[in-house]
Amino acid sequence: MISTFYIYAEGNDLDGIAAEVRLRVEAFIEPYQGRVRVVDRRAKAVSSDLPDWDLGVNFEFQSLTDVEKKDLLLFFQCLSAEFDRDFILGGALSHGLSEDFVSLLAAESLVPAIDLLTTNEKTG
Repeated sequence: MISTFYIYAEGNDLDGIAAEVRLRVEAFIEPYQGRVRVVDRRAKAVSSDLPDWDLGVNFEFQSLTDVEKKDLLLFFQCLSAEFDRDFILGGALSHGLSEDFVSLLAAESLVPAIDLLTTNEKTG
């Protein structure tokens, strides 16, 4: 069973939106009182490619109610529409790696993501 999940902006070219996305996320998660954590971590560049950039949130599966999980997904779907950016729902696997599970897109159903977060049948 996966206990830690994340929702991150897809892509590494986030310079134009990172500050505003972070502000919006921080404001949204304030009522969660530390149960959802902001992540804004950019790796060091090792080539001419853009470095990996994790921008979004981490949360523990057990720390949120199903309603809170759905609200979080709806929030990131709205951000997807506003910033024309996909967000990825993924999880930390037991052996220290992570896996992307579902894309959160403005115009697509959240049912697969809701099902994943309310049943957590995905195993690592």
